[in-house]
Amino acid sequence: MSVSQPVRPPRRRAPRNSLNPDRILDAAVLLLDRDGPEAFTMRALAEQLGVGTMAVYSYFKGKDEINDAVAQRLLDTIELPPGGSADPGSELREVCRGVYRLFTEHPSALQLLTLRAVRGDDAIIVIDRMLGLLRRTGLAPDEAARAHIVLMQYTVGSALWRIRRERALCEEGARERLRAKLDALPAGRYPALAALAPELMCAQGEGTALYEAGLDAMLRGLLPVR
Repeated sequence: MSVSQPVRPPRRRAPRNSLNPDRILDAAVLLLDRDGPEAFTMRALAEQLGVGTMAVYSYFKGKDEINDAVAQRLLDTIELPPGGSADPGSELREVCRGVYRLFTEHPSALQLLTLRAVRGDDAIIVIDRMLGLLRRTGLAPDEAARAHIVLMQYTVGSALWRIRRERALCEEGARERLRAKLDALPAGRYPALAALAPELMCAQGEGTALYEAGLDAMLRGLLPVR
């Protein structure tokens, strides 16, 4: 007795002559954020677009070229504040917030920017702006360099933490299971954790506000008192 194979739904074809580089990159960003760079293939991209794989090759030589173009496009989304304000600390805060938004809104961005040789100078512009602002606050060269690295480590780390926590807690019942696990902790063995379990659960959902509170604290500690 033969077993019938599941019928795959037909691929929805894109309208004729509707393909263009922008549309390809839009689909690539969606796939990269959803599945990650490791799972990204030209075939998956073509299926997302509703075209044959060779149609994508008409615009891009291959996956590496698309990854480079996506990385550049994502960098372009960082909104830098107008320069020249009387408060370099506030400008610096806005630059950090822009980098944080990039990595939380596009989880693939960090890995792409780490692995790809991005063309253009968008990443360099961000670094240069941060260093210039740190020097304008009155920090010495070595202090400005260290402060830049500290701020980037905090910003990138906070974005990764938020992405991974949200993914872990988005499963049905995940928050309830975590709360039950915290409630079940023996207070005699974990007194601080058991006592602060409600506050920890509330802080899980603060997201950007939590990052900004930490950023403000770091800026107060790093920058000279004016």
